Amino acid sequence: MRKLVILVMVIVGLFPPMQLVKASIQPKLKKEDVLFVQVKRLNGETRIFKENDGYEEVIINKVVNWINTASPSEGVIELNKTPVISIMNIEMKNGDVAVIEPAYNCMIENQVKTCTLVDGEVIYTQNNKKVRLKSLELYDWFLVGWKYESVGASKDQLLEETLYTRYFSYLDKTYSDFIMCPRIDKVERMNGDTRRHIVHASALNYSAHHGDAPFDRIHITLTDTPENGVKINKVTIQKGISEKESLIQCRRES
Repeated sequence: MRKLVILVMVIVGLFPPMQLVKASIQPKLKKEDVLFVQVKRLNGETRIFKENDGYEEVIINKVVNWINTASPSEGVIELNKTPVISIMNIEMKNGDVAVIEPAYNCMIENQVKTCTLVDGEVIYTQNNKKVRLKSLELYDWFLVGWKYESVGASKDQLLEETLYTRYFSYLDKTYSDFIMCPRIDKVERMNGDTRRHIVHASALNYSAHHGDAPFDRIHITLTDTPENGVKINKVTIQKGISEKESLIQCRRES
């Protein structure tokens, strides 16, 4: 993916000189301020990731984190390049738009300007201010990775959510906030009987989904039998789990 190289040839004199701009800002986006992220390719491919979609919100959070943790690049920012092979618009809830596009290094030889795509670097623009950033993760995702993000939930996830919803109704209302990224972690047959099970389930608290505080995780152990129905045996709350653990819970990291 990072082997991609694109050359742009421009005859000097046919076009006005390119403006060179140096980095002026270090972006610090807030996840809760983003409405959607849209990626567009020169060949017409496009995709939108929306904040109000529970699965796509996790993807937006990942992109925002890459932007905020990217390193400023010492390279100049060359404007008016053609063609722009890919562009990403980040629409804010207040109407502002931040833009990400590829970074190029250009040189002139025999009155011909050659511009080469820079591996691992992008140009970030917000409020008419530009900064050149280094982030291999953001660069790879921006050019190709976004196309391979899953759309909605898999059949296995839908089955787990259906089961969790059934069992969730037996919980005390004290735990009503634990509805995010539900998982059926383990199912054990009782004495080998296919109709009687011990079920271990978990989920995250929805109130932490904007990233203001770490997620808490609920762990539920229950029995499900024909004669007694669902019986909750044990409930524990794991406070302040790590970001990595929350991504694993939501199937965003293995």
